[in-house]
Amino acid sequence: MIRLPAVAALGAALLLTVAACGDNSSAGESPGPVNDTYTQQAADLIKAGTGGLLYFEGAEKDITLDKIKVYKDWSGPTKSVKPVAGAKVDIIVCKVGTSCEEVGKKAASIAQSLGWTTKILDGQGAPEGFQKAFSTAAADKPNAVITVAIPENQVADGLAEMKKQKIPTVGISAVKEGGAVGFDANVSSRETFQSVLEVTKAIAESKGTAKAVFLWDVGYPHLVEALNTSKKVFAGCTGCKLLEVRERTLAQATDPIEMQNITTSLIQKYGNDLQYIFTPYGNGVESIIAALKAAGRTDVKVMSKNAEPERLGSVAKGDQFADFGAVRGWNAYAAVDQVVRLLAGQQPLPDAEQGIPATVFDKSNAPKDGKVNWDSYVNYAERYTQMWSSAQ
Repeated sequence: MIRLPAVAALGAALLLTVAACGDNSSAGESPGPVNDTYTQQAADLIKAGTGGLLYFEGAEKDITLDKIKVYKDWSGPTKSVKPVAGAKVDIIVCKVGTSCEEVGKKAASIAQSLGWTTKILDGQGAPEGFQKAFSTAAADKPNAVITVAIPENQVADGLAEMKKQKIPTVGISAVKEGGAVGFDANVSSRETFQSVLEVTKAIAESKGTAKAVFLWDVGYPHLVEALNTSKKVFAGCTGCKLLEVRERTLAQATDPIEMQNITTSLIQKYGNDLQYIFTPYGNGVESIIAALKAAGRTDVKVMSKNAEPERLGSVAKGDQFADFGAVRGWNAYAAVDQVVRLLAGQQPLPDAEQGIPATVFDKSNAPKDGKVNWDSYVNYAERYTQMWSSAQ
């Protein structure tokens, strides 16, 4: 759900994660016989999730098709604690002007509805900006800090200072990385789940014979988790073939010429074997599609996630094959609820218990103007508000 900043925050994150992603060489193994049961399971999930909602059980990094369920009733928490009065919360967003700011503003509005005061700080899209924002927050001495799309390893000093001051921190779109210090609580924007749905769509549409490339950014730990989990689900399709994981940075994704060159090289390398391209976010997708059209390869199906308006408009026109989105705004409520629990001296919820569902968009249901009324899917705001108001 988070559109990353226009400056790639690579550095330490890339060094830590590149080994987990493999190299850019072709996977030489030929696909085996089609597993009809696995293929039908994928098809059933995609059918239910197109216009409907899907959620999963357990940890996001451990998702399998068996753990994905059709959403029928409230899948989020049912009990919380009474919000403390008069809290002050600083919210550090990855970069103002991106979807990070959108989520941050939503969290601020929710906090203000509880009678709290808030301040939004700009992380400026780079590690030095993240650290500067943490220093500002440390001097501001809020009761809690929420961050949006900021990796733990890039703000270790800031997190250590917050722990020293006993200021709890909640990271939205930030996975636990196992370092010396980390966020006190996490809230996923379901990017791993959405990535899994990308490969599930390919398995279903190809009837278990998809040949695909992951054109992926490994500069963020949560995107590495999304890649690794999606690869495992795709590997369960015995008649499918992973051609390659082609790594690229966000800076490359936002460079139209670079993305067209990368896409052209994939076309030349794999020819008609190239059937699907999976991407981690909307940046660069237009350039991929333009390069495919220029090469006369309108048969290659490009997928992305986060349900950004321009991408959904492209899906509606038939240029992009599909997109996927977690219910927008739910993550902001979940983050504020984590703060509510922490300020009351309670343990935060495991991220696996947040219950945030996702949906599938293809040409049959993507809005032409790209605008989605997320509140029409489920009234999560009412659920959280009632939960807080009824708490003792």
